[in-house]
Amino acid sequence: MKCIFKCTLYVLFIMIFTYSCKPADYWYGEYAANGEIYYPGRIDSLSILPGNKRGMLRLRVSTDPQTSSLKVYLRNSLSSAYTVASYPIESGEHGMIKQIPIDNLVESTYTANVYSFTDKGDSSRAVTASQFIYGTSYNNTLINRTASSIDKTKPTQIIIIFDKESNLPREGTFYPMQYTEVRYLTNTGDSTTVKLTPWEFSVPVPDIKNPSDISYRTAYKPVISSLDYFYTGYKTIQLK
Repeated sequence: MKCIFKCTLYVLFIMIFTYSCKPADYWYGEYAANGEIYYPGRIDSLSILPGNKRGMLRLRVSTDPQTSSLKVYLRNSLSSAYTVASYPIESGEHGMIKQIPIDNLVESTYTANVYSFTDKGDSSRAVTASQFIYGTSYNNTLINRTASSIDKTKPTQIIIIFDKESNLPREGTFYPMQYTEVRYLTNTGDSTTVKLTPWEFSVPVPDIKNPSDISYRTAYKPVISSLDYFYTGYKTIQLK
């Protein structure tokens, strides 16, 4: 009896170990009364990269060579309806990262269900990801930096001074405020732009025309994976 019990445990251990060693996108068959049911390999590592009323699906295509297309069911939190689109799996894409742009979105949370298909119409199990897509409402919350003064101590080296940002993380750590760009005219009449990071509070404007207007705005990213920058409106100061 003990021998049978030990043998049973050994067989179960082998089965569990074998299953755990299979990759996440392993395709498999189940046997039913009417024969084999084939499930193609699923995609892996699905994410939605957000942008300004657009996004990008990023995924790893299954290594299953029989998969030939992907079908994406997409819906947002403002509606229960799905939009459905199919995308071919090109030669050489199996096991590789694939990116699919999705445009004309609204500002809301989107959920994508992605299936792999074969030419025969066999479908994999779904892989799901969700992400908030940003737009006008987010843009309206952004605050421009403040140019507090113009240092004219050296007439040939004008410097714009900005208020220091408070509560900044360590430089190199992601921070939604990305940079401030300053636009001005040179003595030759050309428009030039210089930038400063949130950790900087002054920026020189070489060869600036005097007198002239100086405009500046600040760029943000809501998350590090954002496809787009979001900008405040311009503010203008005068060099006299």
